Amino acid sequence: MWKSIRKHVKLPKKLTKKPRRRSPRRRSPDEEDPDEELSNKDRVRNKCFRILILGPANAGKTTLLERLTDSPAGAAIVKRNGKRIKEVPRGSHQRGIHNIDDEITYVSNSDFVFHDSGGFEAGGVEELQAVWKFIRQRSLAPPSQQLHAIWLCIPTDNDRPFGFLQSGFFSESTASVPVIGIFTKLDGRETKVRTALLDHTASPSDFLACAPEVNRKVAEFVDGLQTEFQKEQYPPAGFARVGSMYTLSEE
Repeated sequence: MWKSIRKHVKLPKKLTKKPRRRSPRRRSPDEEDPDEELSNKDRVRNKCFRILILGPANAGKTTLLERLTDSPAGAAIVKRNGKRIKEVPRGSHQRGIHNIDDEITYVSNSDFVFHDSGGFEAGGVEELQAVWKFIRQRSLAPPSQQLHAIWLCIPTDNDRPFGFLQSGFFSESTASVPVIGIFTKLDGRETKVRTALLDHTASPSDFLACAPEVNRKVAEFVDGLQTEFQKEQYPPAGFARVGSMYTLSEE
């Protein structure tokens, strides 16, 4: 998955800002240059990969971020206007616009800053307008605030996962910000397929025996979804698939 992202996106250039020194003084050979130390801190502060995460309600967005950053549930740090707030990202089952400008980070992996649009539903004009406003503003923002990628979560446990596309999101280009389609909840799709193949009297050996057929049908289903996305006017730049929400596979 990370190769898919890096293939289309470059991290922002390093920024350095050296303060004026009141008076020069000699340093020992082993002493660090304070200006160099500051510039290193600036580079660390501005190398974050900033991602907007989209998707319909109950698409597994919050769980995805927690797994990617190896964080426990509820460990997100949410900042608004640079100040930490007590509110944490609501469960993905809740529809509506969250504050898209809120910055979501995790202590376990500080290299990423996430923005959550909330439920991205079919026909949600207000949600779509907020998303496009955010994308345009962040495209023109200083390097440390620029948006680098958009992750679109597509739940495969839903038999009709294309409903939210009625919003017309793919009718306009995101320009330099690539969209990565992430197929989530493949484990839910596997359960649906397995249930269709087996009845309630199935034994553990039956479950093992049908595994290849389950994998084939799931892959066939997701391949079909990916083909449909590629027919859009401005399709995603790449795709990734999430299995049990613990493992990722690159496409």
